[in-house]
Amino acid sequence: MPEPADPADNPLDVRLSVARLGRVNTVLAAVVVILVVLAAAVFIGGARVLPWTTPAEAAAAEYDEVKAVAEDGVIAFLDVDYRDMDPRIQAVKEISTGTFGKEYTAIAEQIRQAAIPAQTISKGKVKQVGIRAIGSKKAVVLVAVDSVVTSSQTAELKKSDTCPYEGARCSKYRFKVSLAKTKDGWRMSDLAGVN
Repeated sequence: MPEPADPADNPLDVRLSVARLGRVNTVLAAVVVILVVLAAAVFIGGARVLPWTTPAEAAAAEYDEVKAVAEDGVIAFLDVDYRDMDPRIQAVKEISTGTFGKEYTAIAEQIRQAAIPAQTISKGKVKQVGIRAIGSKKAVVLVAVDSVVTSSQTAELKKSDTCPYEGARCSKYRFKVSLAKTKDGWRMSDLAGVN
């Protein structure tokens, strides 16, 4: 039986060892670069750049979503333009669910028929939002909003301290928005004015 060759005598083995060592060094260098980049991203962007979510981050995201849906729902509800009511009515329907969704759908045509002859245009602007309660399936949000309405009935109104727009009526509303979590996310299930 022949004796094994001394690796030092075989230049091919030396070249293979050097090649393996080069690949290992390359992999280690790549790992170090990735770790440095991740550390820099976390340092600059904070924990939100990590690929996982902490319970506190999940709760904050849920609060943000509930707040956004309540704001969007109130703004959609107050958005009236007699010249183009279909997308406005559809926006309220899409963000609504349950009894409120059914009730709004039932009166949507009446809203359109009232807006057209009066040439009503209404816009709302959210001033404050506060979450009163939030659970896994239901939430209650308070939304303060200012509204500006122009119509054939407001044409004679002058600017004032309470309404800086000529030919408009300005109002301040406070709404209690009830939300329900559906398979499509949070939706407005009730909308009520509060004093």
